[in-house]
Amino acid sequence: MKKLIQATAVLVCILLLLPGIANAKSDSSRLSKTQKEIGRALIEVQSFNWPYVLEYYADDIEYHDPIVDIYGIGEMTGFLAQLFANTPDLVTTIEDETIIDGVYTATWTMVGQFNGVPFDAPGMSIIKFRPKETQAYYQRDYYTEGDIMINIPGLAEPTEAFRIYYRCAVDPTFICPF
Repeated sequence: MKKLIQATAVLVCILLLLPGIANAKSDSSRLSKTQKEIGRALIEVQSFNWPYVLEYYADDIEYHDPIVDIYGIGEMTGFLAQLFANTPDLVTTIEDETIIDGVYTATWTMVGQFNGVPFDAPGMSIIKFRPKETQAYYQRDYYTEGDIMINIPGLAEPTEAFRIYYRCAVDPTFICPF
């Protein structure tokens, strides 16, 4: 009887804790669904709609990628304007996405031409929302500049040389030509 009471108590505790655990991992709330849609819009932004996504950024937006650091909506506006002026055909396609506790993450591939040079670069983004808000206050995009530089005359050779040099240093299966 004592074991039955203990087992029942354990089961009751588990059942009481499950909603809290599940809630922390859930993206099924209305707020999470809205944040996910906004995160997707911020990543899939294109030259024809970039002014419209600005409303999804908080005034104190902080944005980082491997090259650029942006602080504030004014700088973000200028960044997007110049990005799409120089890459009007940029298209980013999301491959996988999730949102947990106001943190949206997605993997993606961006393709386009930067000043006439074609590129294709995979990457990922992290976008953060403050609790109970739908404006992003933080975004970080990760991609390799080399995926863009490899197509630029004059930069292709040093980019490839660095990739070989790096593989020589870290890849035990790579036969180093140096």
